[in-house]
Amino acid sequence: MSSLLVSFSVLCLLAMVSAREARAEGSRVTILYDGFGRNAAFVKDWGFSALVEYAGKHILFDTGNNAAVFAANAKAAKFDLGKLDFAVISHRHLDHTAGLEYLLKVNPGPAPGWLALV
Repeated sequence: MSSLLVSFSVLCLLAMVSAREARAEGSRVTILYDGFGRNAAFVKDWGFSALVEYAGKHILFDTGNNAAVFAANAKAAKFDLGKLDFAVISHRHLDHTAGLEYLLKVNPGPAPGWLALV
């Protein structure tokens, strides 16, 4: 349980890092799924997913509302979901979890405990 809390805390801290600081460190947060994004290559839909790249690690936060849209947006971002180091599901609402089955199909996980359900 404490590792889940630590992982969630790290994600929260990363979210608070400014875009300028993230770019300076070579890290970034890519919103893969939402209804309001600016990236024209992404399908817009109700739900949420973000890819956090930090210290050479790839952390996925949620999987959106539709597995096909989630998959298409990950491909549009040119990110291979098979390269994830860790995934976090914030809560069990469908608009955050619908892509989970697809994610587990393309990435069954690098090690036990790579997927956290908060």
